[in-house]
Amino acid sequence: MNSSWTPTARRLLDKRLWILGYYSEDFQGDFRAIETLRQQGSRIDVYADFAFQLKPDGQFTGQVNNQALQEAIARGTAPLVLFHNFNGKVFDHLPLRSILSSTASQRNCINNMIELLPSNIAGIHVDFEGVEGSYRIPFLTFLESLRTILHGRGLMLTIAIPAKRSEWEAPGYDFAGIGRICDSITLMTYDEHYSGGSPGPVASLPWMTEALDYAIRYIPNEKLLLGIPAYGYDWSSEPTRLVPMRDIPELVTQTNARTLWSDQAVEPYFYYWKGRVKHTVWYENELSAKIRFGFVKSYRLKGIAIWRLGYETSRFWQELTSKFKK
Repeated sequence: MNSSWTPTARRLLDKRLWILGYYSEDFQGDFRAIETLRQQGSRIDVYADFAFQLKPDGQFTGQVNNQALQEAIARGTAPLVLFHNFNGKVFDHLPLRSILSSTASQRNCINNMIELLPSNIAGIHVDFEGVEGSYRIPFLTFLESLRTILHGRGLMLTIAIPAKRSEWEAPGYDFAGIGRICDSITLMTYDEHYSGGSPGPVASLPWMTEALDYAIRYIPNEKLLLGIPAYGYDWSSEPTRLVPMRDIPELVTQTNARTLWSDQAVEPYFYYWKGRVKHTVWYENELSAKIRFGFVKSYRLKGIAIWRLGYETSRFWQELTSKFKK
C-alpha cells in the first residue's frame, strides 16, 4: 500500500464500497450528467471524466470538464480523469498500436497524460478499448510504467476492461497482470448485444455471471467494480439508437408498446412498429439494475460503475441507496 497518497486518493481508498459514475456528454449542452452530479453527489463516491482522446502520436485531444470537477469536489466526490481511444464513432485501435509499439512512444504518451492532470484528483482512469492480442504484453508494460509514475505522485491507476468469459475473448487483456497492476478495475459488463450487432439483452444475468466468474479467477475481488448500464438499445433496419433508462417510459407511451420481461436474461424488452419498420428494444430498468446490484455482495466486490451519469432515473438512485445502505 502506498503511504503517500494524496488526501483525495486516501479518502477514496478508505471507502469500503464505491459507487463510480462515468461522466460524459453526448452533445453540446448535454447537462444530464452534471445535474446527476449535483443531485446525487452525496451518493457518488467517485466519477471518471471521459476527458481525453488518444491520438496516434501519443498526444491527446479534449479537456477536463472544470464545472464537473468543481461540483464534485464541493460534494466530496473523488475525481478521476479518463483517457480513451473513442474517436466519436468507434474505439479506434490504431492509436493504441502506435503508442504501444515502443518503449519511447509509451513514455511519451505517459508524459502527455501526466501533464494534462489537474490538481485535486484521485488518479487516472484508462479506457483503452480494443487492445489486440499481439499487444497484450506491451499493454501491461505501459500500465506498469504509468502506475509507477502515478503512485510516485500519490495518485491511483484505475482501468475499465472488457467483460470476457474465456482467455480467447479480448486476448489483449491479461486479467491477472491488470489485476496486479491497477488499483481499481471496472468490468464492463454491458453491451453483450451492442449497437452494431443483432438485438438482444444489454447485459443478461447469465452472461454477467460468467464474466464475473472468469474475472474473479484472476483479479482480486476487492478491486473489482461491476459495470451497470443505465440504458438500452433500439434495434431496427435503421441505425441502432441508444436509449437512456430515463427516456424508456416515454418511448413506451409514444409507441403504445407492451413491456415484456425475459426470465432467462432477467431484463425487460419490448417491440414496436414505426410505419413498416419493426423495432426491438432491450434495456435496463430500476428492477433489473437492483437485481444486478446484488452481485456486489455475493461476489464481495468493491462496488459498481455506472455508464453513464445522467441516463438513470431518480428511482434508480433510490434502489441503489436501499441496496447499499452505508
